Amino acid sequence: MSEPGVAPAQEESPSPELNQPPARASHRSSLRRLGCGLALLCWFTLLLTPCALFLLAANGEIRLNHADIPDPHAHPLLLISLISEAADRGLRIESSWIATTASDDRTICVESAVRFLLWEYSGGNQNVNYCDCYQRDAPAVNWELSKTVGAACATG
Repeated sequence: MSEPGVAPAQEESPSPELNQPPARASHRSSLRRLGCGLALLCWFTLLLTPCALFLLAANGEIRLNHADIPDPHAHPLLLISLISEAADRGLRIESSWIATTASDDRTICVESAVRFLLWEYSGGNQNVNYCDCYQRDAPAVNWELSKTVGAACATG
């Protein structure tokens, strides 16, 4: 029985459109996941910064080396070192990469970039790029330095 003034309840069958989430919701959900992932990455970076600074203070440098270039100690993939001199104080950031290589695997040029982040400096531009070229007679022979250029490597 129904009360006066109240409409009887009608059974509604769920429509197929209501069961499917809108396309915008899944796009929004993936953006939220991406945003949360980036926020988490930033948070862990912030948390690990004191560890990196402690390592830098204890060792004087943080170094990542290449595995596939000649003289990897002279050409680090990334080197961050402290500068504590009378006139200059700050950080030295050095990176290197393979600029050119010959198709016969007998000549290779490695370009290095040295940048300074100084909070106390004597003046002048101290940033530099240089190029070291190596060659060898056969693929099994060790690399020998053939030339050093005080600029970026020439392409080609």
